[in-house]
Amino acid sequence: MNEVAIGIDLGTTNSVIARFEEGGVRVLENRQGELMTPSTVALDPDGGGLLIGRPARELLALHPGRAVGAFKRAMGSDEQFSLDMRQHGAVELSACILRALREDAARTLGTEVTGCVITVPAYFNEEQRFATMKAGELAGLNVMRILNEPTAAAIAYGLHRLDKESKFLVFDLGGGTFDVCIMELFEGILQVLSTAGASRLGGEDFTRRLVSWTLREVGTSFEQAELRDIAALGQLYKRCEMAKRKLSDQEDVEVIVPRFMDLLDRDVSVRMMREDAETAWEPLLRDLAGPTRSALMGAKLDPSDLDEIILVGGATRMPAVRRFVESFFGRQPVESIDPDLTVAHGAAIQAALCLQDAAVEEIVVTDVVSHSLGVDVAREIAGRPVTGYFSPVIHRNTVIPTSRTEDYYTLHTNQRAMRFGIYEGDARRVEDNRHIGTLDVNGIPKGPAGQQVDVTFTYDVNGLLEVEATIAGTAKKFSRIFSRESKTLSKKALDAAAGRMSKLKADPLKNPRYRDLKLRAESLWKDAPESMRAALDFALISFDEALMTRNAMSIRKAFEALEKECDRFDGGERW
Repeated sequence: MNEVAIGIDLGTTNSVIARFEEGGVRVLENRQGELMTPSTVALDPDGGGLLIGRPARELLALHPGRAVGAFKRAMGSDEQFSLDMRQHGAVELSACILRALREDAARTLGTEVTGCVITVPAYFNEEQRFATMKAGELAGLNVMRILNEPTAAAIAYGLHRLDKESKFLVFDLGGGTFDVCIMELFEGILQVLSTAGASRLGGEDFTRRLVSWTLREVGTSFEQAELRDIAALGQLYKRCEMAKRKLSDQEDVEVIVPRFMDLLDRDVSVRMMREDAETAWEPLLRDLAGPTRSALMGAKLDPSDLDEIILVGGATRMPAVRRFVESFFGRQPVESIDPDLTVAHGAAIQAALCLQDAAVEEIVVTDVVSHSLGVDVAREIAGRPVTGYFSPVIHRNTVIPTSRTEDYYTLHTNQRAMRFGIYEGDARRVEDNRHIGTLDVNGIPKGPAGQQVDVTFTYDVNGLLEVEATIAGTAKKFSRIFSRESKTLSKKALDAAAGRMSKLKADPLKNPRYRDLKLRAESLWKDAPESMRAALDFALISFDEALMTRNAMSIRKAFEALEKECDRFDGGERW
């Protein structure tokens, strides 16, 4: 029997499952007949085992100790959640959601479901992506790919089918995370140019602001309420979530604050105006601006350079968020698919591609490194070396797969060994980044301080990172492969990975087309008068820079530009 694969949008607040079928994408219903499953897990008070989805969310409002939600934010961490006096991690709880989704899909489709593509925020680091994959495996799923949510949204909108070059931005504000992703379409390739975001910013935070505002209106605070009566606070959360939704269409709404132990002796009605809510949300709206600017800077673009703005995620329904987007970019965003379902649509298409489904056309999608990868180094401060500084080798927003090299030098006379700590992150000090592992280099020739060691990082789309160190002037090489999929790889897997990595490290100029074009351009430059050399020189430099990136789209663009410039010279326009 052929494998049946689904796309899963594993959300902080809600999760969605979809499947690509002939004629398009079908969003699958859960056991309650709904398209969205609340990402909440609870213990049935009647002893019926686990509750997943809407029943669990309803119990969360009444008996918070017996239910838990919003655990996606803790993926990749050691944070624990209490469920009826027992502690559970985010991976285990996410696996419960994924298992229920798998069962719902099988029930709807009438067949066993094993394969899946699961989406994650673009800003998730490798530890968080590994945790998501582990949750899928615990749920009995074959996780064929971890896909960035904005990339899934772009696929869903069919932007890969456009017949012209375009640049667009995906603004993804979900229940608990925020992503901004800028993409470019060029000759059928969908390339991520930059990503930015926040792993703890979403619709849940907007709801919490309303809860805090409402409690202040009745003379208490969130902190006091949380200490005195967690059950009543859960009820208020649910009511403020409903109020948030109503304020999308109404100018005001009534919120009933329940009786709080030792704080309120009766229910109190509070009138909340949309203006009150938006005042409470102002700090969160400001927080949206930072990652948005960062993504634009990473892509080296201005808002006016973008062809389209796409809204994704249920929180983008809020008028305040839409006004922020319209004001920031000076235009109306695009929204032809339900923002709650967009990511699942794209995941379903990617799942079909993984199965090589003939019904879906091939999509070429490139991605970027969401966090820099590098080593720890020492810097000379006040005449002495100070360790613990982060030196990026592959910078954030570099297109993957990629291979980059940096040179490092010994600190002491006759230093024979170096230990490189490998880190992921963008903090200046390594202690604030995530430690991946170490690589030891031995046998450095004796000599004065400053002996050179070349360190090459090679990173592929499967999350494999090879770190290779070569002692300059010798044939001595030391290498190690790190994987998010497992702590250790078998020798067979290591050999296969090393083979793939070696291709990434190959000099692009070994391609005869690239080498011949460069020789042709340099020959033409020799014959050109001084006044005409600038344009050709610029095209040559751009081509060299593109070759250094080892990025297919960048090389293709630069190749075509240089070839066009050469043809212009050969066509009689030399002077």
